[in-house]
Amino acid sequence: MTMQVRTALQINLHPLDVRHAVHTLPHQLEVWGGQVDRVVLTVDTKQSANGRYGGEAYEDSRGRLFAQLEAMAGAAANIEIVEVDYAPAALEAVRQRYFASSAAIPEKAFDGGPFHAYFYGLLQSRADYVVHMDSDMLFGGGSQSWLEEAIGWLQRSPDALFAGPLPGPPRSDGTLPDLHRSFPGLECVALPLRLDADYPAYRFASVSTRIFALDQRRFDTAVGALDLVRPNFKRRLRAWLFHQSPLSMPAEEVISAAMMQKRLGRIDFLGSGAGMYSLHPPFRSEKFYRELPNLIGRIVAGAIPDAQRGDYDINSSMFDWTEALRQKTTGRRLIRAARALLPS
Repeated sequence: MTMQVRTALQINLHPLDVRHAVHTLPHQLEVWGGQVDRVVLTVDTKQSANGRYGGEAYEDSRGRLFAQLEAMAGAAANIEIVEVDYAPAALEAVRQRYFASSAAIPEKAFDGGPFHAYFYGLLQSRADYVVHMDSDMLFGGGSQSWLEEAIGWLQRSPDALFAGPLPGPPRSDGTLPDLHRSFPGLECVALPLRLDADYPAYRFASVSTRIFALDQRRFDTAVGALDLVRPNFKRRLRAWLFHQSPLSMPAEEVISAAMMQKRLGRIDFLGSGAGMYSLHPPFRSEKFYRELPNLIGRIVAGAIPDAQRGDYDINSSMFDWTEALRQKTTGRRLIRAARALLPS
């Protein structure tokens, strides 16, 4: 069994991520790899019955992704590749670690998105503090002291379960725009509260599975076991139509519900010096894949338009999403949904 370490970086991947991961993974490892004792690359190779987590050319994507990951692991001794295990023993290990009061947990959320995979990745990290991220997250600032500062925040904030980089590049006055995020399965989530610090820092009442740093020991003492958040009838019906599990809303809602119940928080902050902030590309297109290396380069160089500051999703001031938005029309979505429902 892999020994417990103090800090780990854990990145969730899927074979269909390969087109962006070839560029984002080297960027993420450059930013975070030197701050942790272990890097765990968690690959979810279980396909949903249908929906947005399926896709054509799956086997080709899987082969290309694992070739990339194996090359990375061969070049760094602290990188581990972990394929998500869906065997009964693995599901039971996750249940006992994070859902001990539940009789069973789903493999996927009601919408076919990852569920077991998130918690399996955390379990396999075997670290006191885990920096978790999705494979498409991008980072500016690049502070190499950010994680130690995050641990400091967690240690002196007994009601904090998570920390995170500032959501979006900072504004000149350190304020945030309207970052109040609603969760369909939860009641109103409290607005973020600005904290007293020499740099922008805020307390949130919820968490996103895109990026967070988790204090695993505080989870044990302050939470102990998560409860599933049951979807409403409309979402359960959707799950049934698309051959998904109706047991639970997505992982971030489950965790956020526990945080609200236990009055725990997440502290997002920039940090000293250049600090650290996160950016997320909300869409995909051929133009995005072509220009992703240049986009990463601009973020690393700090070439951020004023209109992008304070926004955690990469907006049109920084990247032209016209091509991607054409694919997001209601008509196109309905066509994709109809194709998913029809027999193959």
